[in-house]
Amino acid sequence: MDMDRAAKLKKYGTKHSHVLGKKNRDASVEIKVAVIVAVMICALGLLFFAFHHKKEESALGYVTKAELASCMSFLLEDTLPKEWQQDADSYVTQGQMKELIRNIGLAGIVSVSGGNEPLKREEVMNYYEQILDYLDLDHSVNEKMILILSSDGKSCQTQLGSLKWECPVQGIADFYTYEVYIQDQKILGIKAQSEKTAALREVQVYSVSDDKVQVTYEQEEYEIACKDKEGLKELKGAAASCTLCIKGGAITKVKNISKENAAKGKEDKEGKEEIKEKSASQPDTVKVVLLNQGAVHYDQIYLACDGKWTIKKNEKKTVHKKTDVVSVKKLKIKKGKFAVAEPAKAEGKLYLTDKKGNPVSKGYYGTITIYKDGQGYYLVNKVNIEKYLYSVVASEMPAAFGSEALKAQAVCARSYVYRQMAAEDYRDYHAQIDDSTNYQVYNKSDVVNADMQAVEATAGEVMYAQDEIVNAYYFSSSFGRTANMEIWGQKEKDYPYLKIKSLNPADTSSDKLDLSDEEDFRKYISKKEADVFDSSSRYYRWQAKAELSACTKELKEKIKIRQEINPNQFTFYSTAKKKVRKVSSLKGFGGAKKMYCSKRGKSGAVLVLTIQFEFGKVEIKSEYNIRSIIGCTMEQITYADGTTDTGSRFLPSAYFSLSYHKKSGRYVLTGGGNGHGMGMSQYGAAGMAQAGWNYKQILTFFYDGVKVQTINKK
Repeated sequence: MDMDRAAKLKKYGTKHSHVLGKKNRDASVEIKVAVIVAVMICALGLLFFAFHHKKEESALGYVTKAELASCMSFLLEDTLPKEWQQDADSYVTQGQMKELIRNIGLAGIVSVSGGNEPLKREEVMNYYEQILDYLDLDHSVNEKMILILSSDGKSCQTQLGSLKWECPVQGIADFYTYEVYIQDQKILGIKAQSEKTAALREVQVYSVSDDKVQVTYEQEEYEIACKDKEGLKELKGAAASCTLCIKGGAITKVKNISKENAAKGKEDKEGKEEIKEKSASQPDTVKVVLLNQGAVHYDQIYLACDGKWTIKKNEKKTVHKKTDVVSVKKLKIKKGKFAVAEPAKAEGKLYLTDKKGNPVSKGYYGTITIYKDGQGYYLVNKVNIEKYLYSVVASEMPAAFGSEALKAQAVCARSYVYRQMAAEDYRDYHAQIDDSTNYQVYNKSDVVNADMQAVEATAGEVMYAQDEIVNAYYFSSSFGRTANMEIWGQKEKDYPYLKIKSLNPADTSSDKLDLSDEEDFRKYISKKEADVFDSSSRYYRWQAKAELSACTKELKEKIKIRQEINPNQFTFYSTAKKKVRKVSSLKGFGGAKKMYCSKRGKSGAVLVLTIQFEFGKVEIKSEYNIRSIIGCTMEQITYADGTTDTGSRFLPSAYFSLSYHKKSGRYVLTGGGNGHGMGMSQYGAAGMAQAGWNYKQILTFFYDGVKVQTINKK
């Protein structure tokens, strides 16, 4: 910098000397001095800027020390100098970035030149991404594109839901899109302003002006500038639901306008407050993606109905008879478009069939919308929630469990679906949930009168905890205890209604419920308490044999698959050359040698399973990962009723002890229960019903402190 300034001063001096000539040397000297002083003042100004780094030309042009500290928070140790806190609003310079790189041990790997010039945002984030590549082994930091709907500096509403700011960033504007770094629902930093367009679906428009629209989205109100003049014209005159394409602070396109299913216009303050109350009013329909053997898309679909029905495409309806079988391909749905199949009568059912009209599914109430995108067709069943529950109860619990158990199941399923609907995991597919065990099993068993009666007897009833519908998790059967949120690595205090419970009626002391000690768990699981409510299940006790070394290839493949889905639940350590260090994969680990429980929870569940290889080890968290990974090593499992299975590749639960038999070279897993173990045991509910408990007593046992109340529907 000093050499550059000297060169500039010399250049300016030479130029002015040449213009004045020899006869005016005195005046020239004075002018030169004045110029030099002016340039020096400018230079001092630049130096002041370099030291204080206050941004003027672009609010997002540079990165403050506070924001970089936020970005680095994914590391447990403090990597930033303490003096940065005193000057948190100043911009990060080249020299400071170089110092940071050295502090975290990447000097010589990530190259940074020194200097006092502030680095532009793009440069800082390029360095940051290199840091993530080397140090974020769990891939806990993810890059996302978000649309800012509103922000108060502590949190912001986006199309992905509510996110928290780890550190406030200046220059963020509503209705602009940004590429951001996110960890655990927190925004660590901004990569850049994005040029992408974000889509908000099922937005309720209640007022339109010449260049703005007032809308409700996810129970919040917004006023957004609109550049789509044609869209504005179409929206005027009535409330409507639609899709808004937003970019650069304004709506660029209004799509999928629907006035038939629109929310009512809000004409007064009382109406606005009513929509804002999230728990006061809930929809009475749910939109379910109908999966194709686990996949979203189909190549071909045939539809039929048990009575007269219609298909609506591009506002044109065609009427079909009961005997008609319709090939979706013949509908000629264009990419990005859809068609809606609907029975003529409310009690009618639609069916997926083969080419000849033979049903390949149970019947669906409501409508089925066939969408087409670049990957094929996909189906969304929009159905009344109570009718949806007929099939869920039938698919999730045998009718033989008794009416009170079925009622408890109905309330659980209703509570659960309302919670899952709010998350809208399938928003990109115009839906909220799917029909698999990812949510609740739907339309996989025939509905009988007992199922319908249980749903109708509890119509609209859900469980509340502190005015919020609970996450009513449930599972098949226990080993004598239920679990809390520790099995999924979440805070117990955030789910106070999910507590560890004993299903032994005689076991009333909460002091005896801690099974985190390995020996205590072994003693408990090795005996069978005949009077436990769900001991009639064959899964109440089981014993599995597993062979580790011969399954190394399959084991590694399963670990890789699960790690890609849940990267933060796996930690890899290389032990090559007798040095233990974190690595990002199983590469070079060699053959599998042994496995053991590294951490057991109070409920008795294995929370961390360690698998040792020749030159490394992997720590696995979360009960589902543990069950699926051990499952691929299982040779045989024997259940409490004496039956055996040699084809199972999924461990029934994470409630087991491990022992190794040298003679056979096999691990023996002694365990109990079937499922994650949290919330209501379905076999336990059946046992309670047989003992004379009613459904509300069953529910308030499994879900601590809840109230069963009727929900308010829209």
